[in-house]
Amino acid sequence: MDTATHSIASQRALDILDQVKSVFATNGFDGTSMQDLAQATQMSVGNFYRYFPSKDAIITALVKRDLMQIEAVFDAVQTSSDPGATFMQLLRQRIETLPCQDAALWSEVQAASFRAPEIATLMRAMDETVRSNIVNALVRIHGDDGTDAREIFETRAHLMMLLIHGFAQRKYCAREAMNDDQSAALGELVLSTLHDTIFATPTTPAE
Repeated sequence: MDTATHSIASQRALDILDQVKSVFATNGFDGTSMQDLAQATQMSVGNFYRYFPSKDAIITALVKRDLMQIEAVFDAVQTSSDPGATFMQLLRQRIETLPCQDAALWSEVQAASFRAPEIATLMRAMDETVRSNIVNALVRIHGDDGTDAREIFETRAHLMMLLIHGFAQRKYCAREAMNDDQSAALGELVLSTLHDTIFATPTTPAE
């Protein structure tokens, strides 16, 4: 078992991940030292290293934890008696409750992936996991597992990920220019577009 996998199996390590997220979001990945992270968790640097030997190890653990959470979310969609309603409920929860801190953190993770091959590999795995789960959810919602339908669902999955990711970045980057009412209105527009994307009947363009 690698360090990151071992770490996220520990409740103390999970607590540490929650505590250091705000430090990365505030200071940036490069602007954060291991001492800063240890201080945020009220631990000595030496003790902190027992859980995470580097900043890359922390990012790796954060990505792996999110991958596990993503799988659990989509399991709920697949086992639901009304997968469409469950999917929309989960998307609404994501849009309405997404902290700006999380959007900032994942901007830092994306940046780190350009420097660290291991993190880049994990980010590609996360992207593929999310996309394939969206496609499988759309297959279940429409009851269509045909080749043409799956191709359409792949494109829709890319659009849905773009909308959610874009909303998160906009909510973070424009937080000084956009008040709560404007943010809520934008969230509703995103949700409406997601709804139309999910439930539109898959049809191929006429030849």
